[in-house]
Formats: sequence, C-alpha cells, structure tokens
Amino acid sequence: MNILQLHYFLTIRKYLSFSNAADELSITQSALSKQIKSLEGELNTLLFNRKTRTISLTAAGEEFSVYADKLIANYTEMMANMKKHEQLEKGHLSIATIPVMSQYGVTSKFASFACKYPKIKLNLVEKENDIIISMLRNGEVDVAFLRTNYIPDGFADVYPLANDFLVLVVSNVHPLANLEAVDLAQTQYEKFILLNSTSGIFTTCIEECRKSGFTPDVLFTNSRVETILGLVAEGLGVTLLMNQVARHFDYPQLSIVPLLHPVTSCLAVVKPKNKPNTESIKTFIQYMLNPFVIYFTLSFMFLDYLQR
Repeated sequence: MNILQLHYFLTIRKYLSFSNAADELSITQSALSKQIKSLEGELNTLLFNRKTRTISLTAAGEEFSVYADKLIANYTEMMANMKKHEQLEKGHLSIATIPVMSQYGVTSKFASFACKYPKIKLNLVEKENDIIISMLRNGEVDVAFLRTNYIPDGFADVYPLANDFLVLVVSNVHPLANLEAVDLAQTQYEKFILLNSTSGIFTTCIEECRKSGFTPDVLFTNSRVETILGLVAEGLGVTLLMNQVARHFDYPQLSIVPLLHPVTSCLAVVKPKNKPNTESIKTFIQYMLNPFVIYFTLSFMFLDYLQR
C-alpha cells in the first residue's frame, strides 16, 4: 500500500466511477483498476461493488475510507511541515538594526541563530532609526531592531524584546552625580552631548526636555556612544542615554543618574506589514524573542521600584 493508491481510491470514491477518476488522475482506466486490485489484494477484501453499472463502496470500503482520509490528511500535513524546513534551509533575511545590538545581547543571539541555521543567508546593516523606517517602507529589509516610540501606527508588526529607561550621565565631579534621581528640569542650564539627530533617542531627549520647560543646549552630536561618554567624562557636558546602553560601557569617571520621572523605551523586532511572513522571518523573530523575557520583566520591576 502506498500514498498513490490511497489517492486513487479516494478519487474513485469521489466520482463512484473508474472512468471519471481516471480522467482526473490523467491515467488509463486499466492502470487505475490494476492499482485498486493490488490494494484490495493486500487488504484481502473488496473495496468497491462492481456488479452493477454504478459502482459503490462495500462495507469494508466505507471503513477503509475513514482511515484513508486520515492518512492522506496526515501525509499532507507532514509534507507541508517538511516544506518549512526546506524553506528555512534556502531562506534569505535582510536585517537592519539601530546600533544597540551588543548592549542588549542581540549580537550573541544573532550569532547563535546563524550557527543553528547556516543555510539561511543573513544580511545585516546598522543604521539610525529614521533611515531604517525608510528602508522598511521601501521593502529593502525584511525585519529590523527598533525602539517602538517612533514606529508609525499600523505600519508594522511589532514584537517587544526589552523595555529600558532614560538616564542622565554626568562626570563624577558634576553637582548632580550623587543624586538618587534627577528632575530633568534641573539640567536646563547644562550643555548636552547627544546621539545624532537621526536617532530615535535624540528625538526623545529633545521632547522630554521641552516637556520639562526648556530647549536643551546641544553642544555636540555623535553617532558613537563611546565618543559621547568620553566627552562627558572630560566634563564637556552631560548626556541622556538608555540605561542599558550607558551601563554597557565601563567608564569609572562617570555617574549614571535615574530620572525622577522615568521615560521608557521598548526595543523590538519589527516586520513591515507589506512583507510576506516567510518561514525564515517567523523563525528568526521567534528565536530572538525567547531570551529577552527575563530581561523584559526585570526592566519593569526596576521601573516600578523607581516610581515607588
């Protein structure tokens, strides 16, 4: 018995006609009859009554139909699931990320995914928030790592990875360095050194300062966090960064001060809605999501502590 014979049997059952079934299957009626006789021989019973012009199922044929339907359904499901693995082996993913992969442990997960699925070709580019949004709109990338604050509504499927919060970073000798928390309004006369204007964090910093009643005096902007922290350590100004980003770098000359009124931001994997949800994309997103559950929870616990 084989899948082809089951398919032949069910096609005959559909039409209750060997000739019509043969036409649909594109084989000769004699070849079809031969296959059914072989199947009946293996089962040692008749599946069809052939004594009249119109054939019908025997009692055995009726019972066999139930099993044949299940076997074909299972076979179809199995082949579909195996197809997913074939697609994964032949997949291709174009990924864009804001420059925070190492700070949030994304780099190690990305490398781990590449090792587990070596036949999926990965293309990774690092850009600022606004540029990545444009790339997603133009279909240049399949998925991206972005902060959710400035993702247009309804534009993409968003899968949160890790919540974080804004902190003030100052030199150890700065008057605000030893505070448990700082009101952003206390920084209105400071010189600010911020990430580039194309970054989402720059926009967040400007907006939060304005909410506190002032427009920040931005002395420099730079795309590299190390450069910004180095300038702050030299006493040239202060900066606002996400907590996890600021703490990733070891600068003993710096102090990280939480804001009195926490400003949160969520790092997420983003897939534009106009992109087909391929097996490669689904597998990549799921692989990225799992390890961040603990960190995501701890971030909220820390925020809750600050707000008490």
